[in-house]
Amino acid sequence: MMSHRLPFENRWTNGTHAWEWNCALDRLGVANVRAMFADHELHHPNRLSGTINIPAGFVRDWLAFHDRRAARQQLRWRTAVIVASLVAATAAVLDVLIV
Repeated sequence: MMSHRLPFENRWTNGTHAWEWNCALDRLGVANVRAMFADHELHHPNRLSGTINIPAGFVRDWLAFHDRRAARQQLRWRTAVIVASLVAATAAVLDVLIV
């Protein structure tokens, strides 16, 4: 079987288990995992209950990875908007000064 590398640092397990857990969480989606984790953390702090048995620490690391990725994407988007705004403002000022 081919070994897959996780896109985030994982200290809970390696190899097949980690990849299967990552795939299971990806299939559920960030919003669903966050809701399930918040609900089940009170009742079962050491594992994510339900049909998948994933350590809570792994889920925390997975959610933190996705939060960091979303923050980077938002920063890139904001930077692009600011640069585009500056270019438009500069063009408007130059248009007024030249004409």
